[in-house]
Amino acid sequence: MSAGADRPVRAWLEEKRPLSESDAVLWSVVVLASVFDVVTTMVGIERGFGEGNAVARAFIETYGTPGIGLLKFAALVFVAVCWAALPERYGSAVLSGFAVVSLAVVASNALTLLP
Repeated sequence: MSAGADRPVRAWLEEKRPLSESDAVLWSVVVLASVFDVVTTMVGIERGFGEGNAVARAFIETYGTPGIGLLKFAALVFVAVCWAALPERYGSAVLSGFAVVSLAVVASNALTLLP
């Protein structure tokens, strides 16, 4: 790869995207829901429940309980890259979608863990 070939990538990485108030709220929801997802999943596994997501199950089988954290981190990196690369409207849609799915998973996990 020539030295000039990475200029478009470097320009994209250096481009600053303003964080709107709604995106700040969405990021807060995404991060908190992700933490609660990891915690409730780990508690469920400790209590003998199985993981319903085949990809997450594979990560857990391969890396143990830290595997769910690794998978969630990878998902957050993917969401961050999509948010940064897409136009503002679509980036917000990615955040909204991930937040809704994450909250639904946390709610499902919490209901499963109820005595």
